[in-house]
Amino acid sequence: MTLIINAPVSGEVIPMRDVPDPVFSTLMVGPGAAIDPFPGGLTVVAPCAGKVRKAKAHGFVIEAAEGIGVLIHLGLDTVELDGDGFDVLVKDGQNVAPGQPIVLWNTRVADDAGYPLCSPIVVVGAGEESVQIVAAGPKVEAGKPFLEVHE
Repeated sequence: MTLIINAPVSGEVIPMRDVPDPVFSTLMVGPGAAIDPFPGGLTVVAPCAGKVRKAKAHGFVIEAAEGIGVLIHLGLDTVELDGDGFDVLVKDGQNVAPGQPIVLWNTRVADDAGYPLCSPIVVVGAGEESVQIVAAGPKVEAGKPFLEVHE
């Protein structure tokens, strides 16, 4: 089984080992990659079809095909913002389609507070070797192929 995970935001592709947070860079949460988004008012989109298992202002878990969990973490340490700068558009238990808007993110709030915008996308429970970056270049557009998962 192969699952394509699209980019939830547009920006620069960052290998997970280069994410400036050891929880992500050491793959403690799982394999994947990150996107350093273009700043401004962003519409974050669902990277795949699935069911929203957890919807928080700064992060989401979507259960995709075959029970694969996809974690989208918007910025680093942005949990400290208590939802400021985020407008969540989906609820726990809701089904989403690829490209469906899931949150509106005003990155200026995080940036002004000194939090990195780098946003990890993690395939929860997958082996490191089963996840590959498939983005066409050093930058990726929201809704375009970003990661590929082979199970």
